[in-house]
Amino acid sequence: MSPPDDVSSRRRKLGEVLVETGVLSEQALLDCIAAQTDELPRARQRLGEMLVERGLVSERDIATSLARVLNLPTAELTHASVSPDAARLIPRSVSERYGVIALESANDQMTLAMSDPTDVVALDDVRLYTRVRTIHVVVSTDTAIRNQLKRVWSLGEGAAEVASMDDVDVAPVFDDEAAAVINDAPVVRLANDVLRDASRSLASDIHLEPERTGLRIRYRVDGLLRDVMTVPRGPMAALTSRIKIMSGLDIAERRRPQDGRTRLEVDGVQVDARVSTLPTMHGEKVVIRLLTRTEGVVPLARVGLSERHLETFLEALVAPQGLILVTGPTGSGKTSTLYSAVSQLRTPDRNLVSLEDPVEMQLAGVSQVQVHERAGLTFAAGLRSILRQDPDVILVGEVRDQETADLALRASLTGHIVFSTLHTNDAASAVTRLVDMGVEPFLIASSLALVVAQRLVRRVCADCAAPYVPSPRTLEQLGMVGADIEGRVLMRGSGCDACGSTGYRGRRAIFEVMPVDARLRAVLTASPSETAIRKAARAAGSLSLRADGIAKALHGETTLEEVLRVTQVDAGTIVRCHGCHRIVEEGMTYCPWCSTSVDEHVCRSCSARLESDWRHCPWCRAEVAENSPRSAPGLAPAGPRRPTIVIIDDEESICAFVTAALVDVADVITALTAEEGLRVCAVEQVDLAILDLNLPDLSGIELTRLLRADTRTTLMPLVLMTGTADEGLLDEARRAGVDDVIAKPVEASDLERRVQVLLGSVVPQ
Repeated sequence: MSPPDDVSSRRRKLGEVLVETGVLSEQALLDCIAAQTDELPRARQRLGEMLVERGLVSERDIATSLARVLNLPTAELTHASVSPDAARLIPRSVSERYGVIALESANDQMTLAMSDPTDVVALDDVRLYTRVRTIHVVVSTDTAIRNQLKRVWSLGEGAAEVASMDDVDVAPVFDDEAAAVINDAPVVRLANDVLRDASRSLASDIHLEPERTGLRIRYRVDGLLRDVMTVPRGPMAALTSRIKIMSGLDIAERRRPQDGRTRLEVDGVQVDARVSTLPTMHGEKVVIRLLTRTEGVVPLARVGLSERHLETFLEALVAPQGLILVTGPTGSGKTSTLYSAVSQLRTPDRNLVSLEDPVEMQLAGVSQVQVHERAGLTFAAGLRSILRQDPDVILVGEVRDQETADLALRASLTGHIVFSTLHTNDAASAVTRLVDMGVEPFLIASSLALVVAQRLVRRVCADCAAPYVPSPRTLEQLGMVGADIEGRVLMRGSGCDACGSTGYRGRRAIFEVMPVDARLRAVLTASPSETAIRKAARAAGSLSLRADGIAKALHGETTLEEVLRVTQVDAGTIVRCHGCHRIVEEGMTYCPWCSTSVDEHVCRSCSARLESDWRHCPWCRAEVAENSPRSAPGLAPAGPRRPTIVIIDDEESICAFVTAALVDVADVITALTAEEGLRVCAVEQVDLAILDLNLPDLSGIELTRLLRADTRTTLMPLVLMTGTADEGLLDEARRAGVDDVIAKPVEASDLERRVQVLLGSVVPQ
């Protein structure tokens, strides 16, 4: 980032700026000023706070208007990792009074984030306390700044004390007096602060990742990781040991992975934490899964199942026996769905027993058993014991081997309802996974009642949701055409403080529910392949995960880009209809939308089978040329497509140089600001982006983070062009997600070669 010079000379008032930009009417401003004047001086509310509280403007409106009028850059602090050392240069009371936070400080210069850069008194006080000569101002929202201040002064205080410690370890204590001393140690306070801060941020996981220069701390919120802070490397082992002590792990063992758990209370809420350690090159990596104990079990009708899926699920639950499998990757909500299903059957006349590793939530009325492999209590051994406990409903946490699978299937044949989970991509592959384990297909056909596959997609933020039109590329990748969204109002969040400028807040599940009926049992007995199972399931009316996700996106609950991110399809198996260009599934003979034959070697006129070298159909005399694939209406004819590259740089000479250097490689689009570049990436089919490190509105690193957070550009190759040789800055760029860093000036041939390497993974459509 290249911040502008000191702005103390710009003595503009906030109200004047908002009126000038048309965000606020002059009468509304006068009313607020009058209300401000009536208050006592000490209790007088700041104008910006009053305007937001009255709903006249949003904090983002204020920040954008100030930045535009004062020609200042903006800073997105929600996901930024702010240095505690820099922020703590300004006293906490001063930072909170004026709504400012120091982002960087070096060489007698400081980068300062302000919610109101027209406040020259705040700038004078910052100079007084920090003694820096030059202050470069960036604009951010008041909420984002204050949230970062809370984090800096809660986590940062412990980090600052920890930074002064030697590389020592923390040993367990065994008496109350020693425990009191240990509990007040900087490392202990930092560990507690990290856990509390993550819980308040609604994080599902905490990642403590040792690196060459320090310990990187990240939170996973709504399924995506966010940088929080970096702790100095010196006391890294002590912090890891403290977490091990809290979770009952062996602090002397650092060469093998360990698993444990602990419990804490945050704001009156009990939180269980599952801890996992993993030895890495630079130390032990620690991942902590947070589980809120007060979250009740969600009723099955509210887990996100469509009416049709819910009816199918309930039919399986009322059956006297059968095996019900829930599949999906780690963190897809399988356990929550199982708990909801078990709770549906929780009545006084049933004996419900669960076997889990670990027990994530305590359910009243269910006998829950914790697996303990060291003591010999494995899934298989525990399941044998449970079968002697006269159960009606059995929940097995996971089917991991053939023995457990055989026992679960046989239990479902002897009058029990059995629930369990598998790690597979979809419902059909769950069946083949059991076959691969060595289970006989006839046993699966006799006992399996239902398979449910699920994923979690992010919800559109309700506070900033607005209608949008998805790009043609997104529709094409989902197998859709423009007619599929006609008359529909699709929603996407524009980004606000409530959602951390992501446009998403919270998650919901999408499902594929596959009942095992007579037709599917016949397939299982005859040829239990994934293709045959999937074809039989679709013929019976089962919807795929992607179809369920698209249906929820069309209702405004999520976005098509989010569905595309979560429900991936193997590119090698994609087949498109020659008539309407929609994606048809493997095994289909005719397109279900336009009835065009899917088989390329079938005559388009009479549907007769053709040989690949025939020029005419011998039955209807149609020419083979007439059988060539037809393009979908409104789409370009099939053929190679030149890649598209966007260069985001405010220097027009650089843009012209890149365009000329890559003229034989790709079509180049120019964007002079980060905002314009984001818009281009949102509406165009861009294959690669070249970013300048210093942009007028955002730095190249901040722009990289935004592009990596957007599902449309998560996997797009990114190149950063910079004139600096700062190794720390380049490391930060690579961590943000840059694929290549090119130093200025660069030879045209070198630029072309490096871009071609990155474009090698882009397959022309």
